[in-house]
Amino acid sequence: IFMVQIPQKISKISAPMSERELMDTAKRLYSNSTLQENNTQLLESYSGKHILIVDDNKLNIKVATRALKDFNFILDECYDGQECLDKINQGNKYDLILMDIMMPNMSGETCIAELKKLPTFNTPVIALTADAVAGAKEKYMAEGFFDYISKPFGKDQIKEKLDKVFILNNQNQESIQ
Repeated sequence: IFMVQIPQKISKISAPMSERELMDTAKRLYSNSTLQENNTQLLESYSGKHILIVDDNKLNIKVATRALKDFNFILDECYDGQECLDKINQGNKYDLILMDIMMPNMSGETCIAELKKLPTFNTPVIALTADAVAGAKEKYMAEGFFDYISKPFGKDQIKEKLDKVFILNNQNQESIQ
């Protein structure tokens, strides 16, 4: 028996910024009052939202909690998919669930499949996983996850996903009405 460790470098390829994105960035850089106003609006958008963090590793929960601490969320946690399913079946309501994929008792993939069977379940669930290979995001979204974040993640990555869930989703809901 022998073991081999092969370091994997994961690069993130991003598209060039659009003209609008450039203008928005310039506005943020040159206007502290606008930046403060945007931050205030974001904190108001996030304040009081309930988030469930599902991960079998307490250190990962601590990292996620630390990344979310400045957003005024109400955080809850559990340690496997079965516990998550139990919380939902007991009537707990969440605005977002951050779920690890590889967990004992019930994986994140099995849990999302069970949650999707519930007729009243419509909470966005973001997959948190170390599975950062090409096609992983598409795979998890096809399984029913709202989005995907590869571990380890930082505050900027989580904020981008939060904006997508709480701001863009709300704007889309308002435009439908």
